[in-house]
Amino acid sequence: MSAEYEVVWPSSPKGIETRRLAPRLDSIDGARIGFLWDYLFRGDELFPVLEAELTARFPNVEIVGFEVFGNTHGGDEAEVIDRMPDTLRTRGVDAVVSGMGC
Repeated sequence: MSAEYEVVWPSSPKGIETRRLAPRLDSIDGARIGFLWDYLFRGDELFPVLEAELTARFPNVEIVGFEVFGNTHGGDEAEVIDRMPDTLRTRGVDAVVSGMGC
């Protein structure tokens, strides 16, 4: 006598569609890098250190500071994020570093 069992798949349906990743930069030397921050955990201390290290290693890299973009987790978060593509485009940003406090 064989037993019959119902099986339930533990995975849920996908909530969003998978998108193709943006092409990666061959090098960040000569690139413009934007720093994004949620203003929660020591970005004001860490980003200057990161900027110093990046510019020492890649002399032609240009940094656009987090102050330019606004708080990515504040009261106007939705507005900041909504305008982010245009802000990145008008500033000529090639890549971003997003700092988030957890």
